[in-house]
Amino acid sequence: MKDLIKLIKLEYRKMWNGISIVSVSALSILTIVFAVVTLNIQQRVLDKNGDIVSGLSAFRALKESAEDLEGVMDGEYIQNLIEKYNASYDKEFLEENRGFLGTGGMTKYIITNYVINYAYYGPYMSNGNDKIGLDYAFLSSEESFYQKYKEAVLEQLLYVNEWNGLFPYTKEQISILQKRINAVKTPFKVAYHTGLANLNSYYGMEYLAFFILLVFCIAGCYAKDSTNGIDELVLSSRYGRKKDLKARWIAANLFAITMYLIFVGGLIIVHGAIGSLHGLGASAQTVWFECILNLNVGAALLIISLGGLAGTLVMTNIMCFLSIKTKNFKISVIMGIVVVGLLRKGASTYSQIRLLNPTQFGGSELVTAFLFIGKTIIPYFVIVFLLSTIYIALLWLAARLSYKNYYVN
Repeated sequence: MKDLIKLIKLEYRKMWNGISIVSVSALSILTIVFAVVTLNIQQRVLDKNGDIVSGLSAFRALKESAEDLEGVMDGEYIQNLIEKYNASYDKEFLEENRGFLGTGGMTKYIITNYVINYAYYGPYMSNGNDKIGLDYAFLSSEESFYQKYKEAVLEQLLYVNEWNGLFPYTKEQISILQKRINAVKTPFKVAYHTGLANLNSYYGMEYLAFFILLVFCIAGCYAKDSTNGIDELVLSSRYGRKKDLKARWIAANLFAITMYLIFVGGLIIVHGAIGSLHGLGASAQTVWFECILNLNVGAALLIISLGGLAGTLVMTNIMCFLSIKTKNFKISVIMGIVVVGLLRKGASTYSQIRLLNPTQFGGSELVTAFLFIGKTIIPYFVIVFLLSTIYIALLWLAARLSYKNYYVN
């Protein structure tokens, strides 16, 4: 056991070569530049004084102006919100500048008013000035608002199920789903969470790029033409071959976890600095309207990040298998990129089949999607953790069988 641990440490250190260091550096630069450039160009906000603040400082201005809206969205809160919004400069400005919210503009009322407008629009909800008003009869009471909201959630989930058309719900399943939606805890907790929303959004956009970097880092693990690959000495011992396979496999997965933590940590630092990490305790439904899990934003982001880690480990094991089969770094890289491309293409379908795809394991669907197994609702994140275990086990067995017949020449 001690020999194995020493071997794992050795293989792990060998994985920190020129390619992996360049990859980590590129990942960090990408995270910083992409966020700073795009957020600086796109965003502007009405601050608490009614002035327009542009660029990265817009997010801090939004956080400051939204402080008075933080609270629990009960009946009293809703009535105060209506009075406050109707008397606000924000409402007057939005009526005169119809394109503001549709072109990167922000007002503190998007945090609360979008939640309310979702209750009216349901699956047809979008952003913009026409989705921020509060002139709705269902706002007369807390009960009528949340009833309308839950009806909108059911409408959206049925709409999505009908759209993908693969496993249409039975009447009994719809009844079960309705009960589950009715069990969502209300009233919602509301807080500024734009920094966290940005974190989630950019994580989703960069997750596939992270997979590509992972391809380059893992491709040489079992290749015979790599600095950290295989040579005749490694394969010369009957028992050394088995131990080496295990050590490299463990080291590759540990390396992937390290890379993932750097990736996520970089996003947290960048978006925390720009928009802050405030709002972790807000109800998940204020970010993901159709979520039927009783979570706050912090717990939801943790589930998404753990799902993303599961997808990362699946991709790592795919690359380990390709490295063993091809025995060539360049060929493994090319095949790995092809695999990522095919996975990305498969994820673009609306069918529920896409939920089996590892590139989906790091998406917001972890807290919004679910599948029916008979009469039981299974949250998608549970399925992700199960699928990842199965995928990794199968890939490990395939790699093990292939490594038995691995020859340098």
